Amino acid sequence: MHLNRIYFLTEKFFRNACSVAEKQELAVWIKENPDEGLSGILENAWDDFDSQAKMPDHVSDRILSTIFPTEEKSLSYEFSDENDISSFHLWAKIAVAAVLIMAIGMYWWSGIRETNKMAMKNIPSTLVADLPPGGNKAILTLGDGSNIILDSAGNGNLASQGNTSITKSGTGELVYKSNDQAAGAVVYNKVSTPKGGQYHIVLPDGSKVWLNAASSLRFPTAFTGKERRVEITGEVYFEVAHDAKMPFIVKAYEAEVAVLGTHFNVMAYPDEKVMKTTLLEGSVKVSRAGKSALLGPGQQARLTNASDNIRVLDDVDTDKEMAWKTGYFQFENDNLESIMRQVSRWYDVDITYEGNASREHFTGRLPRNANVSKVLKILSLSGVKFRIEGKSIIVTP
Repeated sequence: MHLNRIYFLTEKFFRNACSVAEKQELAVWIKENPDEGLSGILENAWDDFDSQAKMPDHVSDRILSTIFPTEEKSLSYEFSDENDISSFHLWAKIAVAAVLIMAIGMYWWSGIRETNKMAMKNIPSTLVADLPPGGNKAILTLGDGSNIILDSAGNGNLASQGNTSITKSGTGELVYKSNDQAAGAVVYNKVSTPKGGQYHIVLPDGSKVWLNAASSLRFPTAFTGKERRVEITGEVYFEVAHDAKMPFIVKAYEAEVAVLGTHFNVMAYPDEKVMKTTLLEGSVKVSRAGKSALLGPGQQARLTNASDNIRVLDDVDTDKEMAWKTGYFQFENDNLESIMRQVSRWYDVDITYEGNASREHFTGRLPRNANVSKVLKILSLSGVKFRIEGKSIIVTP
């Protein structure tokens, strides 16, 4: 079993999200591989909790009560025999030690790391530098071509465009407010996020928009006429304000997504082979080259440059598709190259491969507020090696 799978199960256990079968799978692996990178897996899983301000009391209480039950309760419903239970208890005690160490503010597991040096040797460590995660960064281009760097701009009024005022709120979002006066000539603005950036915008009609890294949104400062039309590149999530008389249309390359009021995500990066539109609420129509498909919640439309056909998938994992907005990387059997494209965009770094890219596939979930070394460390559990040189990551199989 691949170590990234074990990390995924460990992280799920800490979130109390493991099924009985997954707990069984985890316990059997620990029993059969007690020294295979165990401390590294635990360290990284617990680091996910360290990314929060404080682990909630009910979480630590649940873990402690699971490991040291106060009543005479057996864990046999999760494990097949006493050896499995014993192995799990050994692992669980290490986890409790981590809870206690983290509670007094220590970042590193000094004692555990010292007693598990042999296990840690199984994890390649060629990282000699580190890179911080991305953050709220964007450039606003006004109708006259002038630019405002949003991450360094102060809060409050930034500009006026026609009858629309533009402000930056105390929480850092960009807000457009249009008054009731008759609109003059249509003025277009554009918000662009760099690699390593993301941003949140409230459009003049009240629609809310989130831009992922290396993305852009072009839109009018006031919606007039019979439709609300915007253009995007990269990845953008929309929560569209309902207006039955004025459909909201998103143009991404040669495709269009038309809605009345709904929640959906469009991923249309130029370096990705597939454009994906994922619907969370309401309905949307995806169109290209005279063909169209109507989506319901939980469905996803996929388009490629090789064909004008629109492929619709049912019951997609919307949590995975929206992980970027909620602050995570989430992988489900993804190949290394697709993951490294996400790493490149979020950490503003170039990716270089020495030799052929690994054919490994990865499953797991990592916080996007972690330094890049943590992401690479988890990926290295499969044997892939990385090194950081300036603003480049070199990958070797």
